Amino acid sequence: MAYSSKQVPSNVSYTSKDFSTIKADLIEYTKAYFPDTYKDFNETSPGMMLIELASYVGDVLSYYIDYNYKESLLTTATERKNVIRLAEFLGYKTTPITPSIVRLKVTTDVSADVDGNIDTSLIPSPIRSGLQIQSNNNSELLFETLGEVDFGITQEGTPDNEIVDFNSEGIATEYRLTRFVEAISGETKTKTFTITSPTKFLELDLGETDVVEILDVRDSSNAKYYEVQYLGQDRILKEIYYEDDPNRATAYDAGLLGGNQVSVDVSVPYTLEYIKTNKKFVKKVDPISNNTKLQFGNGVYKFNISGSSSAGLFSTIEQQGMSTSGVPSTVINAALNNLTTNNSLNLGETPANTILTVTYRQGGGSNTNAQAGELTNVVNSSEDIIVVNEEPASGGTDGETELEIKENAKTFFASQLRCVTREDYQARILNLPAKFGNIAKASVARLNDISGLKIYTLSYDRRRRLTQTPLVVLNNLRMYLEQFRMINDALDFGVDLNTVDPGSEDYDGTRIYSGYKINFGVYFEINADRRFNPTDVKLEVVDCIKEFFVIDKMQFSQAINLNELRYEILGKDGVIGIRKLQLFQDTENIEEFNSSGNNRKVLASVNSVGNSLEVGTSGYGFQYDFQSATVNDIVRPSKTPSVFELRDPNSDIYGRVI
Repeated sequence: MAYSSKQVPSNVSYTSKDFSTIKADLIEYTKAYFPDTYKDFNETSPGMMLIELASYVGDVLSYYIDYNYKESLLTTATERKNVIRLAEFLGYKTTPITPSIVRLKVTTDVSADVDGNIDTSLIPSPIRSGLQIQSNNNSELLFETLGEVDFGITQEGTPDNEIVDFNSEGIATEYRLTRFVEAISGETKTKTFTITSPTKFLELDLGETDVVEILDVRDSSNAKYYEVQYLGQDRILKEIYYEDDPNRATAYDAGLLGGNQVSVDVSVPYTLEYIKTNKKFVKKVDPISNNTKLQFGNGVYKFNISGSSSAGLFSTIEQQGMSTSGVPSTVINAALNNLTTNNSLNLGETPANTILTVTYRQGGGSNTNAQAGELTNVVNSSEDIIVVNEEPASGGTDGETELEIKENAKTFFASQLRCVTREDYQARILNLPAKFGNIAKASVARLNDISGLKIYTLSYDRRRRLTQTPLVVLNNLRMYLEQFRMINDALDFGVDLNTVDPGSEDYDGTRIYSGYKINFGVYFEINADRRFNPTDVKLEVVDCIKEFFVIDKMQFSQAINLNELRYEILGKDGVIGIRKLQLFQDTENIEEFNSSGNNRKVLASVNSVGNSLEVGTSGYGFQYDFQSATVNDIVRPSKTPSVFELRDPNSDIYGRVI
C-alpha cells in the first residue's frame, strides 16, 4: 500500500495542556473549520458548554499523564509506595521501622579459690543472644542482646577483673567480672503457617508493620530456610559459635585452622563458612500496608509424600540458567532432565505439605530510645548477673522518610555493596563484626599486578595491645570479603591460609605475618619551673605522652611528628623547656639511662626479615632504626606498612625533670 511521506499541515496544537489553553485552541479550531455552523461563543451558550467540558477532560488527562510520569522517576516521585518500589528496582530494600541500639554492661561476682584466683568452675555458662532486659520505667519496653555474654573469655575493651573482697590475710575471696554486649529494642515472637499444595513464589504475610528482623524460619522437619538478598543467590554465609563447633574447645582455640597452635591471644567466638542451599527466602515490605512478607522460590521438586509409585514426581521447573535464542531443544531438554535428576533449584525451593514456623523480632520506633540507667530488669535468665546501660539507647525511628529512601537508594545503586578502591576494602575490613575476630588496624596496598591487593591487619589482644591476627580470624575475614570483592581482585592476606602451622612437626621455621608493628619507648628531659613540684611535673609529662601515643590514634604507615608532642608537653603547667625528647628501641643508645645503672632493655623481638633477635624483649615487634628514620623531628614510617606502638606506657616511658 502506497503512502505519502509528505507531512500534512495542521492547526492543532499538541503542546496545550491546561484548561485555558485547550479551551482557546478549541475555539480557534471551531472558528476555522465550522465558521457557518457555529458562531455563538458567548460563555452561556450550549456550544461553549461542550467546549469547556472537552477542555476539562483534556486538562484532567494531561494532569494524570504528567503525574504518572513524575511518579515513575525516583527523584521526582512523592507517593511513598512508588518511592519504595522504585528503590527496590535499584536493589535497595527499605526498613519499615528502625530499632534502638544500646550497649549493656553485664557484671557477675565469682568466688576465688584457696590461692586467691578466680574459681573458674563457678563462672556462669555463656548466655546466648536473646537475653531480654526490661526498662524500670516502662514495663512494655524490652531489649534483647545481639551477642553472647561469655564470662569465660576476655573481651577487648573491658576492665580487668575487679577484686571486691579480701580475707584477713589480704588474699582475694571474690571477684567481679564485667562484659559488654550490644542490645536491640524488640521482642522475639513466632508465627506458624500451614502450607499444603506447592505455590511458586509463595508469599507469607506476617501481618506486622514493626518487624525488625527475621531470626529463624523452619519447617515441620526442622529444616532451616535462610534469608538471602535475592532468590538467585546460591551461597550463604553461616556463622558457627565455638561451643557448637566440634573442632574448637574455646573461643581462643584456632581449631583446624590453627593445627597444634590451639591457643591464640584474640577471642574469636564465631567462625564463618559458606553453604549452598535451595531453602532460602527474601524479606519484603509491602509498600501499601507496610507489612513484612516472606517470599520463597519457584522450585517445587519433591517426592509425593503419599509414596505412590504411580504418582511418581510432581515437578514444575521453569528456571535453569538462561534460555538463549537458537539453542537446540535437545540441549534444553538435557538441562531440564539434569535438573530433575540432581534437584538443582537456583531460585530456591518453595515449601509444600509442611508447617513453617517463623521467628522474628518485633519492636523499634522512636519511643524505644531509653535513658541511661533505665535498662536493669533481667527477664529470661536465672544467672546471677547485674545489667545496666551506662549510655542511653538511641537510633530508634519510625522508619525511613521518602527523602531518606531516595538518598539511600542512590547510594546503594552507586556502590552495589562492592569494594572498588583501597579505601573501600579498608572500611569493609574494619567493619568485620567483633564476634568473628577483632581487626584493630588494616592497610590495603595495590601490587604490581593491578588486580592484586595486599592486605595487612593487626588485632588487639586481651590487654588491648597490637598482636598478629590469628589465622582463624583471617579466614573469617576472607569469607566476609568474598561477598564484596570485585571478581578480578585477588586478595593476599600476607599469609597462606592453608600453610603448615608453626606448632606442627612439619614447620620449616618460616615466620608468617599478617601485619607489622614497631614498638618503642620514650625518653625525655624537662626543664621545670622551681615553683612547681618536680614529681607532679613529671607525672603530667608522662600522662601527656601516653595520651599522644594512644593506640587508637595510630594507623599503618603513619609518621610521628615529635614537634607536635613537644608543643603538647610545653603546654603543661611547670614545663619551661625540653632538653631532650627521643624515641628508642634499645636503651643502650641512651647515655643518661645507662649512667643511672639501669639494665639494658631492647623493645623489639625480631629483625626486619622476621628472625628472632638474640637480645630482645619477648612480645615486642620489629626492629627499627629510629635515629636514621628521624628527620627534623619527624619519624618517617617504614617502607613496609607498619604501625608504631607504645606497647607498655607504664614501663616504656623514661625521663627526668631538671
